[in-house]
Amino acid sequence: MPLSTNNRGYLYVRGKKFEGNHVHSIVKKRRQKDKKLEREYPEEWSDFSLEVVDKTLVDMFEDFLE
Repeated sequence: MPLSTNNRGYLYVRGKKFEGNHVHSIVKKRRQKDKKLEREYPEEWSDFSLEVVDKTLVDMFEDFLE
């Protein structure tokens, strides 16, 4: 007779017992996630700009100006 998950002593991260019916829920959620990730989404192009500012010098002299 194979050992059940209770006999093996598996626990959740928070310390609760891991039981067989939990596996069904985990597999179900994984299938839903995989199905969602396999969907094709239409491409959408839009105007986009990104400005990067290096503030290391400004931060260096912040105390000096006060």
